[in-house]
Amino acid sequence: MSTHNPELQPPPQIPPNEAIQPDAPDFVETPDMTPGLGEHEPFPVWLYFVCGIALFLAGSSFTGFSTFGLGLMDQGPGGPSLSSTAAPVVVETPMSRGKKVYGTYCANCHVDNGEGQPGSYPPLGGSEWVVGYKDRLAAIILHGVAGPLTVRGANFGTQVMPPWGTTLSDDKLADVMTYMRASWGNTANAATPDEVAAARAKFASQSSSWNQADLMKIAPNGPDPSDKKP
Repeated sequence: MSTHNPELQPPPQIPPNEAIQPDAPDFVETPDMTPGLGEHEPFPVWLYFVCGIALFLAGSSFTGFSTFGLGLMDQGPGGPSLSSTAAPVVVETPMSRGKKVYGTYCANCHVDNGEGQPGSYPPLGGSEWVVGYKDRLAAIILHGVAGPLTVRGANFGTQVMPPWGTTLSDDKLADVMTYMRASWGNTANAATPDEVAAARAKFASQSSSWNQADLMKIAPNGPDPSDKKP
């Protein structure tokens, strides 16, 4: 049985030449297309470098950063700590300060090891004048010594020791006395600025250098009673 409907007619066929005519009933004008409008521009190469550097610097745990010796960033947990450029704080003691004073004012004659020079400058290590009474030692440093002086059984005195009382403060005199009394085998106790100040006042009337006889009047040879060991 045929299902063809004789009344159903196919649409009229438009010749190809008429389909592109502006006066055709189905003509639709299409805007001009710019060539290459759908194409993407290439990604700038320099932007790759900028992004790479930014990522490199942002990674605080990137240990390779220290390879270049920059050491400017934290290297994360467990990484080496950054070194400090601050100088360590040095705490000075009477001994360290006294050593500096000795090197400036005394070592030229008594030399660094405190042994002095034979016949001219007496030794300080084991010297009864150094490890004995502190006010007598302070008197020597304050006003100087002239004439012969017997130290450790040897005679010295061809050179005059200058006075340092007008040059050095009580603090510096105490420091250098402390250094001499505890160096080169000496084990006597420290001197204090108050003890030096007392000696300065006690011998204020001394206008010339001491000689051995006058020094023996201050105190005999032997340990200072105040030099008590703990």
